Amino acid sequence: MKINYPLIVLVSLVVLLSSGRQSDAKDAIEVFCWNLTPQVKAVLSGLERVLEQTLPVADAAGNYDRGEVLLKELAQKQPRLIIVLGTQALSLTAPKIKKGLVVFAMVADPYHTGAAYNKDHPDDHQGNIIGIASPPPLEEAIQKAGQFFPAKRHWGLLYDPAEGPSVELKQNFAALAQAAGLKLTALAAGSGSEATAALKELSQKGIQVIFMPPDQFSKNYAQHLMALGLERRFVVVNGNPRLDRRGAVLSVTLNYEAIGEQAAQLVQRVLNGEKPGAIPIIQASPAQVEVDESLLTDWAGYPPGKN
Repeated sequence: MKINYPLIVLVSLVVLLSSGRQSDAKDAIEVFCWNLTPQVKAVLSGLERVLEQTLPVADAAGNYDRGEVLLKELAQKQPRLIIVLGTQALSLTAPKIKKGLVVFAMVADPYHTGAAYNKDHPDDHQGNIIGIASPPPLEEAIQKAGQFFPAKRHWGLLYDPAEGPSVELKQNFAALAQAAGLKLTALAAGSGSEATAALKELSQKGIQVIFMPPDQFSKNYAQHLMALGLERRFVVVNGNPRLDRRGAVLSVTLNYEAIGEQAAQLVQRVLNGEKPGAIPIIQASPAQVEVDESLLTDWAGYPPGKN
């Protein structure tokens, strides 16, 4: 029998290349995000710095149907681990990925996503999923503002009563303000015009400091509030990293690169053999504080003649 050695070599090479691709896929770390925002890019920077590798990103571009397609493709690739960034992305992932390893970040409250079940029991979560809960650093915002403006004790806040996260943030902020000995006036508003009227009402009530929360509704009145901040009608403390902060004396937001670094450390733990189900959900809200020195200087001499 004549042996066709070139054919055998060719077939062997194809098999080796195919198995190599499968091995690479199973060893790979993939990232799934809801939207590739600057904040997501900052988290990716932290992840890649600690993991010392470039991570491929599947971006749902804020589209639910696209997200489902991308998740299906990721499931077929069977990577070693999927990093999920964003609340909406985690809500999509939890019911779809039941076996593969998943580490999440950029999620304020994972207990509303289906991935985790009880805020009082961070160890109670889907067995293949673990991650970092990172609510906004509200306490840090109150503390930093108190350092610069200790005499200004009357705070204001707007929230959307129809937006669950906005209501929850208001409740959390109210509890922290009370613990800090502050007076808080929180007004509900459901539209831009209602927010404008609410800001006028806050002014009439003698509010000294207004906090801009990192909810979706704040974009409806941010420009107007920041203009009032530049006019020094209010001390504005910005907590929303997605909005222009000009007009805010302080900006206290999440440090997204630090969140990425912490998520990467969690990824390493899982890849080194720790079971996600045995690790409680980690809560971490590293803060990034920025001060508008020019506006702070203006406030130091406002009203005129007062220090």
